[in-house]
This record gives sequence, C-alpha cells and structure tokens, in this order.
Amino acid sequence: MMFVTLVAVLCHVSPGPSGACVEEIVTDSSKSDISLQSCMIQGQIGVAKWMSEHPIYRADWILQRYKCAPGHYSPHVKA
Repeated sequence: MMFVTLVAVLCHVSPGPSGACVEEIVTDSSKSDISLQSCMIQGQIGVAKWMSEHPIYRADWILQRYKCAPGHYSPHVKA
C-alpha cells in the first residue's frame, strides 16, 4: 500500500487584504490506516475532527482546502 499524508491548508480569518495561511499534517499512513482512496473520500471529515481536537484552530481559522499527498509530505510555511 502506498504511503499517504493528509494535509490541511488553514487560513487565519483576520482583517486586512490577506490572512496568513499554513499547512498542517493531519495524519499519515504511519499513524492511521489511511489510503489514497479513503483520504480523498473522507479527508474532509478527518480534517474537521482534527481541527476540533486542536484548540488553536477552533476559532478564527478556516479550512481553505485539504490534499492527499502521496508519500511523506513536508509542509510549506506559507501555503
């Protein structure tokens, strides 16, 4: 089975022309039995659960998008 990383792109809802966006690794194949297919189908559910468990992302952050990256993924500072 291919190694998969579920990545969330979160943007801070702040006044001004552009909020800051960050990438966060939600989970990967070493932490769960995620596959590329299950990631694409259920990724948004996994991200919503992850966001609810991380207090820093409960308020003032929105999920811009999520992606299912094959292999080990290194988050970019600015998405």
